[in-house]
Amino acid sequence: MKNARLDGRLDLADFHRKVLMDDMMPVVGVGLLDTIDVDGAQSYVRARANCRKCSSTLVCRDWLAEHSEGEPQDFCPNASLFRAIKGRDS
Repeated sequence: MKNARLDGRLDLADFHRKVLMDDMMPVVGVGLLDTIDVDGAQSYVRARANCRKCSSTLVCRDWLAEHSEGEPQDFCPNASLFRAIKGRDS
């Protein structure tokens, strides 16, 4: 039998990771549509998966709290995607 309380915490953790990605993209200058346009949304789907399994959520949250704009950070598993998207727009 599943533990509803534990499942709720896991769902909440996943939600926080999604919010972090949604917050990170505009801070590093990457738009949602730009990410989806890369390859028919496959990169976006992978980026979401990367974010869900990321172990740097606390570092990410703290960095976002201190920055309103900046470059993609090395702790982010999606940094190379974000840099590539920014490079296309230059």
